[in-house]
Amino acid sequence: MGQKTLKVILAAVLTLPVVFSFPVDSVAGTIESIQAKIAQFLKRPGARSADWGIEILDPSTNKVLIEVNADKTFKPASVLKVVTTATALEKLGPDFRFHTTVYSTAGVADGIVAGDLILVGHGDPNLTDPYAELLEPPALQELAEKLQAMNIKKVTGHIIGDDSYFDDVPYGRGWTAQDLKTTYGAPVNALSINNNVFAVVVRPGKRNGLVSVSVEPPTSYFRIRNVGITGGTKAKRTIYARLIPGTRTIAVSGVLPASEIHAQHILLEKPAEVTATMFKEELQKHGISVAGHVLVTHHGDVSPEERRNWKPLVDHESVPLVRAMEIINKHSQNLHAEMLLRTLGAEFKGTGTDEAGLQVVNDFLVGAGVEIDKIQLNDGCGLSRDNLVTPRFQTSLLQFLSTRPYFDLFLNTLAVSGTDGTLRHRLASPQVRGTIHAKTGTLAGVTNLSGYMTTKSGRNLIFCIFTNNASAAWRVKSTIDEICSLFIKLY
Repeated sequence: MGQKTLKVILAAVLTLPVVFSFPVDSVAGTIESIQAKIAQFLKRPGARSADWGIEILDPSTNKVLIEVNADKTFKPASVLKVVTTATALEKLGPDFRFHTTVYSTAGVADGIVAGDLILVGHGDPNLTDPYAELLEPPALQELAEKLQAMNIKKVTGHIIGDDSYFDDVPYGRGWTAQDLKTTYGAPVNALSINNNVFAVVVRPGKRNGLVSVSVEPPTSYFRIRNVGITGGTKAKRTIYARLIPGTRTIAVSGVLPASEIHAQHILLEKPAEVTATMFKEELQKHGISVAGHVLVTHHGDVSPEERRNWKPLVDHESVPLVRAMEIINKHSQNLHAEMLLRTLGAEFKGTGTDEAGLQVVNDFLVGAGVEIDKIQLNDGCGLSRDNLVTPRFQTSLLQFLSTRPYFDLFLNTLAVSGTDGTLRHRLASPQVRGTIHAKTGTLAGVTNLSGYMTTKSGRNLIFCIFTNNASAAWRVKSTIDEICSLFIKLY
């Protein structure tokens, strides 16, 4: 099959112009065979109705092996996290660490803090370890232990949670109302805890009696209004838990079969207040009494002069940034990506906002020589439907990263085919498992994959495959996987 025939086939199944670039070398026949198979893939029902954008290149020769609408803009979804994390590695460095610091408004004498304790957050997304991957003690426990080691026994004032490192906007630009109701749209805050998502766990009690309700991680912050009933083992489950907006009350109602345990997630409305409450509880566990209440301070509440009078007591230092990025890229963690974007803004532009963070990203891309004329960036995680990038932009960025001294560290933050993260159950055949390091991206009608692959001949390729306006997500996802598998097995 010749080059002209391939162009005709693909133009017939795609709604946008298609251009192939053929390398003139000993594997040209293999590439032509792969391209012919891909053309057939894109004809399938469920695939042919989607908008496809593809670019696969060999960086060793700088030759494009296949391109389909490589300069058209697409919604990147979570593939955008690569842009945010790449900027952070370049600007902050892989060894950057977040700091969460406890200050006092008064001195310490005879084991007594005669004033308030202020817990100041600086954007650390991992004060707890819900993924059980960081192997660090929880930050609040560590801070309490350090204060205990200072022989502090009593705080006469309040515990104050300070989240002023970021602005007060709790969501990314362009997020929808529906996003804000889901765990992947958790509110953004400089003093966040447990991904700002808690679990309400409901267990059966005696038949026809009340169910048992607990919150994980455990905290006294919430009040429980429980009218849930334990039903028989075959009862229909109607149990439901919700956080009543604007309150601390979790309402539980409905019926729970006696043979079941039900867990339901709730989003924190006031992350800094919850975090400060849990810090107060941790202090009390370590024998430090607190006379006052839990308060919060936000951006602009405290003057710089007043802050200068605060006395630093103890500090929690996070794991290195590159470790934190594994959670962002492998697990596609939206909140962590947004916190990282605002950290970039705070560190380099003096204000912890999305806008400032995106200015830092733009500066990085310009410095990297990546073409940005066609792209539009709205947030740090890809949840916004207003983000637009091209396949060529994405592969150009990945090619730049492959030249950087931190490349191996960055590569290890990506999900690995058939092994971990969002690719744990994809591309898992023996020939393909472990050969792809990539970032997935998924929204309604959007299924994307972009990263690096190593073929059977040892070639290291860079790829980006975008599909937008897809009506059959399973079909386009399987087609993306087949395209990658073809190159790995045949090239």
